[in-house]
Amino acid sequence: MASNAVRVGIIDDARVTAGYATTESPLPGLARARSARIRRVRLVQALAATTCWGLTVLSGPAFGEPRTAFGPWTEAGFEDAEQRMLGVSEIYPRGRPELPLRLNATILFDRETPWTQARAIGQIRRTAAIFAPCGIALDRVRLVRLRLPPGLRRVGVAADDSDSGVPRNVVELAASLPPETEYPAAFLVGRVVAGESLAVSFQAPQSGVDSAPYFDTAWIAYQAHWLPRADDRYSPLAHEFAHLLCRCGHLPGTERHLLHEARNFLSANVLPEHCERFQESSLVVASD
Repeated sequence: MASNAVRVGIIDDARVTAGYATTESPLPGLARARSARIRRVRLVQALAATTCWGLTVLSGPAFGEPRTAFGPWTEAGFEDAEQRMLGVSEIYPRGRPELPLRLNATILFDRETPWTQARAIGQIRRTAAIFAPCGIALDRVRLVRLRLPPGLRRVGVAADDSDSGVPRNVVELAASLPPETEYPAAFLVGRVVAGESLAVSFQAPQSGVDSAPYFDTAWIAYQAHWLPRADDRYSPLAHEFAHLLCRCGHLPGTERHLLHEARNFLSANVLPEHCERFQESSLVVASD
């Protein structure tokens, strides 16, 4: 039986209720080229094995520690994929607070869009600060830099896959994520194509639906990063993760908060009832 995900997006920060776009996904073409890439990757890894165990370093002010250059991401069909686990000081420059709960995550950004390492980490830091008052710390955060095919740099959300009711390119990209992926997972892409939409996330329904690879994923356009906000502490990454943690939509009202339905009322403040739902999420675990 087909699964129907609960879909939440931002179109002038109103809940998305109908209509999603897609473009012809080039992932089948990636699959055809996968064997050649795997052979090339394994050759490079073998050559690097005698020097630092195949490690390399991402350039940029926020990075400096070595991490594996290839591994499961390239073998899954993603081109020029590099990953690293962020250190505590990169997420919490002033030190991580002692909090009772923790959240792991994977953040992927496309090197062919304006997203950069520093911009991605900026969103991660804001998200960590927003969730801290709810007693939730970001723990294992896997940052992946990759090259998406041109057709997937603009994630469509207006025409549904006939089987799942979810955008076809979202289904195929999410299904390509390797087992090492920590959830929630966020793709930072060039554009989300759906009118004024800036981001979209796919929640698993409360019950009665089997697992699907696109559950607990978010898709965030670059415009959501630079768009001026009344509260400069706000983060679209935190907003979409909040949808996934509380499995809820937007709320109206006169108080500014993280999940407000109006763009000019979005802020870093989290309503107490949302904090409670975050803490009850299956994505959140107790700290050691």
